[in-house]
Amino acid sequence: MTITVMALLSINEDATEDLAAYMQATQPLLKKAGAVIRQRFTINDVVVGSSGAKSVVVVDYPDRAAVDAVFQSPEYLAVREHRDRAFPFYQINVIETAELPKMPDTASAGTTEETV
Repeated sequence: MTITVMALLSINEDATEDLAAYMQATQPLLKKAGAVIRQRFTINDVVVGSSGAKSVVVVDYPDRAAVDAVFQSPEYLAVREHRDRAFPFYQINVIETAELPKMPDTASAGTTEETV
């Protein structure tokens, strides 16, 4: 079953060498795991709340074992210091599609019908 990962991150523009070292180490890991980057987004504005993230990257992995193979590999663990300098905000999330809760129909509020 495909596993989707959403990375929320911000890049430290002053840490280009650390970013390069991180990318050099992680790109082969993603390829080996069969991961595919699906989308990249830039966060332009936070409407409610606060966010340290400036970018969102959505990545599909073949399964959970592939996700773990990347993030628990000795190669990945070896570049943590580069990662921490390159990304002041870095969060990896496993996500899945979920049904939205049904909202009461405001047009029928006050009627005798039950809203579930």
